[in-house]
Amino acid sequence: MHSKRHTVSTVVMVVLILMVTSGCGRFGGAARERANDNAAITEGIDLGRVVMAEGIGADNAPVGETDTFNDTQDYIYMVAEADYIASGTTLFARWYRDGEPIEDSSEITANQNYENTYIEFHLENLQDRMETGDYSVQLFANGNPIEEVAFTVE
Repeated sequence: MHSKRHTVSTVVMVVLILMVTSGCGRFGGAARERANDNAAITEGIDLGRVVMAEGIGADNAPVGETDTFNDTQDYIYMVAEADYIASGTTLFARWYRDGEPIEDSSEITANQNYENTYIEFHLENLQDRMETGDYSVQLFANGNPIEEVAFTVE
């Protein structure tokens, strides 16, 4: 009797292992498929550094890189080095304060192929002072999030 119980529990164990490993393969396959789909969606853009800055200069290059801003700052800039942007690629930035979305920038569409340039999005201070807190900005390409940068307003 003891060996029969042992055999049943061994069979149950094997079935459970098969279910778990086949499930992992299924989920792993879905994750790989999503990664491949996202790569195809964002293949029209190749970025370098993405930074926060107090201003922009020639060709939208960042000026005064920082991750801490004063609450009286007129504009806060997110600047991305763009090694390549394919014609037709759409981009926009979503701004967050304390984890909550507060503003989406206007979407822009590349009207030609771009190489070795900068793209910038900015948050404008429309009041006397910006609300202090933890902020971030997320860059989207063709509707998909690709980069996120955190900063603070004091």
